[in-house]
Amino acid sequence: MSILSRAAPLVLGLVLGCSGQSFPSDGSSGADAASDISAVDAGASPTDAGTPTSWWRPTPAAPIHWHWQLSQDFSFPRDVLPHKTVYDLDGELTSAETVAKLHALGPDVVVICYFDAGVYEDYRSDKERFPASVIGNPDEGWDGSYWLDIRQMDILLPIMKDRMINWCKNKGFDAIEPDETEVWSNDSGFPITKAQNNAYNKAIAELAHSLGMSVGLKGNNTEAPELVNYFDWALTEQCWEFDECALFKNSFIAQGKAVFNVEYNTDPNCTRANQWHINSSRRDLELVGPTASDYLYQPCVPDTQDTW
Repeated sequence: MSILSRAAPLVLGLVLGCSGQSFPSDGSSGADAASDISAVDAGASPTDAGTPTSWWRPTPAAPIHWHWQLSQDFSFPRDVLPHKTVYDLDGELTSAETVAKLHALGPDVVVICYFDAGVYEDYRSDKERFPASVIGNPDEGWDGSYWLDIRQMDILLPIMKDRMINWCKNKGFDAIEPDETEVWSNDSGFPITKAQNNAYNKAIAELAHSLGMSVGLKGNNTEAPELVNYFDWALTEQCWEFDECALFKNSFIAQGKAVFNVEYNTDPNCTRANQWHINSSRRDLELVGPTASDYLYQPCVPDTQDTW
């Protein structure tokens, strides 16, 4: 089981190179993008079959250079880095103005909206919408964070949909990263099964797609083969340390969907990562910004290199 690495409150800066992206050739995004990308290709979920889509779907064809920033608020232009085109930022804490500035950097820029979908956070603006019945045990290691009873989808999905609309889509984000969704294998305080956990993840993915947005599977390493058809890409922590990377190779990579990986306690197996086309790197556990003194970033493929 991997260590969940995030902060409270949190801003991510996941930055990926454009070489492995699948997106309309004119650089557009959202509902205005070209409509000739069919959902029956690698990025489709079962519910999308036969429906034209235009959301972002990165591929493993070439290395994607990425930066992940957790413990510092993203500041424009301080945290804008060379050779990067995709930014993953906290949806609530990032303004539409910042998203627009990032998009203005170039036609290939994609901005991902991060929020926690499997935990209650007592510092979020919508915290009053969560009744006590869905709030469980503390999420160990993260102050103010508590596991959610994701079986109660009638309560949680409307909240998550509103987050997708108000924190993400209405601010101009292109994609969604729903974090903390592996509840069943943690001490949540609820008797949640893997099947119920998978059902919640699928519902989250379908909500994102219904809004015309890309969505990535965060964590859920051992569930990746069961969820691959519903998500457009994956972000995994410590899959080399826990010998789980092959699960993504045989699911997401096999279906032409990009996989991003970070390791904290050990170096990634770069030889195998590059052979499998998994974007792997060693990072500092706190995932600080590039201006911090303890920032660590050791990618398997240098940012200046565009081939595996």
